[in-house]
Amino acid sequence: MMTLKEAIGVHRCDIDIKTGERLTHSDIYGRAIDLLGGLDVVAPYIPFPLDDIRKALKTDPHLNNTSMRRWDEAAGFQCGVFGNRHRGQAECRPTGDGLWNLYRQHGITGASCAEGVCILKEAARRLVAREGGANG
Repeated sequence: MMTLKEAIGVHRCDIDIKTGERLTHSDIYGRAIDLLGGLDVVAPYIPFPLDDIRKALKTDPHLNNTSMRRWDEAAGFQCGVFGNRHRGQAECRPTGDGLWNLYRQHGITGASCAEGVCILKEAARRLVAREGGANG
């Protein structure tokens, strides 16, 4: 069993296991993209067309102006309020779809919805940059 952070050599949220150096958000999720096979392998899981991403990035670099539900589903999670057990608290449940298809190929058995969304959003930003930037 291996978590995503173990697979990419990160501990205590943002510390490189080998060097002890603090990593940026982009570095962490860039490592995950690389581990999963690269930008072109992760790109099909991004839940929006590149033109929509490009437009959204003009007003929000974090892409929080797009549907969170779609990001969650692409990350392989269903999020919401399930039953009465949690008294209305939202939770996210893995579906086994979305990024889990890539995680399984690389021996990753533990990843959060937030980690998956961060991978997808980082991949989306990198794709836009590669293909001409937010104005391209």
